[in-house]
Amino acid sequence: MSASRGWQRIIGRIAAVAKWLAVKLRLWHAGEPISAMIGTPPSARFPAIPADPAEHAVRSAHEWADVAETYVQKQMRQLGIPERQIGVRRRERNYRRVAFIPSEGDGGGITPDGINVDSGVLNPKLNEEEIGPRASAIWERARLRDRIDAVIAHEYEESLAGTHEGAEMRAADTALPISDKARRILRAIADRENQGGRR
Repeated sequence: MSASRGWQRIIGRIAAVAKWLAVKLRLWHAGEPISAMIGTPPSARFPAIPADPAEHAVRSAHEWADVAETYVQKQMRQLGIPERQIGVRRRERNYRRVAFIPSEGDGGGITPDGINVDSGVLNPKLNEEEIGPRASAIWERARLRDRIDAVIAHEYEESLAGTHEGAEMRAADTALPISDKARRILRAIADRENQGGRR
C-alpha cells in the first residue's frame, strides 16, 4: 500500500468521526437525548418476566421443555412407574409419547394412555386456593424435584383409585419411593380433604 493511500484512509476515518460528533452536538444543542447505545437496548430485546406466576411457569417450561422431558421420564422410571404409563401421546408432537407438557399448567395429568407432568410444577402458587394455605406453603418452598415427585405420585394413585379425590386421599401413602417433602405436600392436601374438603 502506498503512503498516499494510507493517509487517505486515516483522513477518511477522521472525517467519519468528525461527522458523527457533529450530529451528536446538533442533537445535544437541540435538547434531544443522546443515546450511548447502538441498536435495541437489552430491556426491549427480551420480554419482561410476567407478573403472573402461571404465565411465567409456562414460558419457562417452553424454554426448558427438552431438559424437563428427560428429567421427568427418568424420575418416573426411578419411582417405578410402569413403562406403558410414562407419558401421553400428543397430537402436536406427532402422537409421540411425552412425559412433560409445557403448554398445560395443572401440574400433571392422566389419560388412559399414561401419566404426564406439566408447567404447573414450576408455578409456586399452583392450586393455591384449592389445596389450602398449609399445603400451598409447603408446595411454594419445595424443590422442583419434590413437586415433580408429588405430581407423579398423585397421578399414579389417580390411575389406581379412578378419581381425583381418591388420589388426594391415598397419594401421601403411595408405595412409590417419593421424597419426604413430596409426601408432606400430599399429606397436607389429604388432611385438608379430610377436614371437609375445599372451602
